This record gives sequence, structure tokens and C-alpha cells, in this order.
Amino acid sequence: MDSWRPETPGTVEAYFPEVVKETEVFAIKDTDTLRLDRYFIPAAADSLSSPVVVYVFGGGFRFGSRDEQMYTSYFEFLARNGYTVVSTDYRPMLGRISFEKRPSPVEFMDILQGAIDTAVVDLYDATEYIVRQEREWNIDPEKIIISGSSAGAITVLQAEYYRCNGHGLASHLPEGFSYAGVVSFAGAISEKKRLEWQDVPCPIMLFHGNADGIVPFRKAHIPFLGGLWGSESVAQSLDRLDASCWLYEIDNAGHEIASLPMTRNLYDIAGFLSRQVLGARPLSVHTLESVPGAPDVKKNFSALDYIRNNT
Repeated sequence: MDSWRPETPGTVEAYFPEVVKETEVFAIKDTDTLRLDRYFIPAAADSLSSPVVVYVFGGGFRFGSRDEQMYTSYFEFLARNGYTVVSTDYRPMLGRISFEKRPSPVEFMDILQGAIDTAVVDLYDATEYIVRQEREWNIDPEKIIISGSSAGAITVLQAEYYRCNGHGLASHLPEGFSYAGVVSFAGAISEKKRLEWQDVPCPIMLFHGNADGIVPFRKAHIPFLGGLWGSESVAQSLDRLDASCWLYEIDNAGHEIASLPMTRNLYDIAGFLSRQVLGARPLSVHTLESVPGAPDVKKNFSALDYIRNNT
């Protein structure tokens, strides 16, 4: 008896088509040449215009690379689900500063803010470059989603926060431009006061471990000085606006959540993008993932703890 065969001959590649990677220069700033990698399926690029996911890598604003192997499964999953994926460079400014001694909280916050702002400007410039490729890449400039991990997550959240609040740096974006969504892995927003949004932001998905000692889940804030408002604080600020948000909290997890969701939560991300971003369905979701019977770990970190852990 003959074995069953599909009516249309095919290979594994027919079901998992090859994802092509192309690299382009989007900006030259002093001695820095900034590049981006585009991941796409050629056959899909010839059909309907695709949404775009722009990824910003982590590394504490000191190091990191847009093409680390650990990101590949995330990029290829999205590409095979109809997205053009762009992984972009930015200038990691903290890596260019030598600390002879641990900086004071005031010094550290000033240095960190400068590094965040530099990364945001580079993301804005990458976005402007991507928008200009609308016809050549066959993309939809109204469906550009930004995603990042750790320092990259801080960058994408800060970028949307600045855009919504009319910050001067947002002038680097095309006139009238809005991001379609944000996916953050262990991110935060830098602000001196409680988070306030002048305009309602795009839908935001926030993954974070509630025992993260590197980027705060709640906040690391010093009165009158500022600090980082973590994913829980961001979600609370969005709830006050009735904005679309999904907070995915992992109990007793640390900074490993800056990368783990890119392999184990791919379908959660796809669902968020499909329903809340492309489907424009406003939802407020809070997922708490925990292991029954697991012992509690330290969750209460001071602002000084976070400074020590990052210098």
C-alpha cells in the first residue's frame, strides 16, 4: 500500500520558507556607522504590504549586538508570520565611559539619561529610514511596532513616551508618525515625576520578572532626582488612561526575562500583535505566571541597589 503524499509536492521549505537577511547603513554619526538588518521572506515581500517589527538589543547601554544568535528564533518566527523584522544598531554610550569609582546617584542618573536619549535618537533615525523604504520593501508605515530587551526595552518605551509627550527628540520622526505597538522585555521609562502621558500611547506589551535586580519591575526612584519606572508602574499609568496594555508578570523571575519570552512566549506575542495592535482591539490584560510551591526570592530593591547592580 502506497504511503500518503500531499497533493502538491513540497519540502520543509514550503512550510518553513527561508528567511532572508539583508544589511543596510541607515546613518553615519561622527565615527559611528549605524546599520540595520532586515529579515523577510522574498515571496511575501511581493504580496500585500507587511507590518514591521523593529528590534532594539540589550546590553546595559554598554555592549550588545543587533545580530546575536539568541534573537534569531524571534526574528524568524515573526518573519514567517507575515512581518518584516528590522534589528537596528544604536550607540551604547555607557560603554564609552570609564568609571574610576562608583558614581553618585546624581551622576549616574545624568549619565544614564544621556545614554537613553542617544539610543532613542538612533531608534528614531532608524524609524525614519524604514519609513522611507515603504515602496522598496513593500511595508506599511502605519504598522511599525518597536520591540526591545533590557536597555533596548527601555529605549522603545522611552521612545513612545517621548513621542506621546511631544519631547523635542521626537522631531527626528517623520511628521505625524505614530508607532503601532510596543513589545518590551524587562524595560522601564526614565522620568523625574510620576508617569503622565499627554497622548494615549499605542498598545504596549510588557514582560517582566517581579524579582528583577537589574531593571526595576516596580520603580527605582529618588525624589526630586528621578529614576526608572518599571513595567508595573508603566501598566498602572496606562490603566489610568484606559490604554491598551498587556502586563505579563513572571513571579520570582529576575533579569532573564529580558530574553526568555523571545523563545517561550512567541504565541503570546503573536496574539498581542494580532488582536491589540493589528486588530485594534483595546484590552487591559494582566498575566501572572508562577510556579506552585516555589520559594519566594528577594523582590524589594532600593534605587541604590539598582545603581550598584548597573555600575
